[in-house]
Amino acid sequence: MDFKLVTCTHIGVYGHALTRGGFYQAVDEETDRFRIIGNHHKRVWIDKCYFSEGEVEVPILSSWKFDDRLEDFDLIEVTLTFNNRMKRWCLITTPERLFKHFEQSHLDPPGFNIQHLIIVRTMNNEDIEQTLKHIDEHGEIEKATLFLE
Repeated sequence: MDFKLVTCTHIGVYGHALTRGGFYQAVDEETDRFRIIGNHHKRVWIDKCYFSEGEVEVPILSSWKFDDRLEDFDLIEVTLTFNNRMKRWCLITTPERLFKHFEQSHLDPPGFNIQHLIIVRTMNNEDIEQTLKHIDEHGEIEKATLFLE
């Protein structure tokens, strides 16, 4: 078999072997999986759903920033910037802030569905950074955010 170049689109449970956006040579191939040499320098079979064939640009989160002051709102707007300069946004809150939000007596309607809401343990930068990185590495960042023009 000629080696086929594949690009990792998400890492799933293969964080020890894959890097999102990384290029790998498929040294073998079956119908539903590639055998690649992973970051750990071992050959491993991984389902094809983790890859795009060829050298593909994968937008990777490079930075984020609060758009609101933490003291002003329960749901905080955040802008995310990717390595290809794309910008997206989402709302971030904690369980406590969400509870506080629903304590408002004038809340109408009394519930909502926000697909771009991320709930973190605390509003400290480390917790947010780790959560956003995890969502990005697992290829879910576009589902969890909205495109920002």
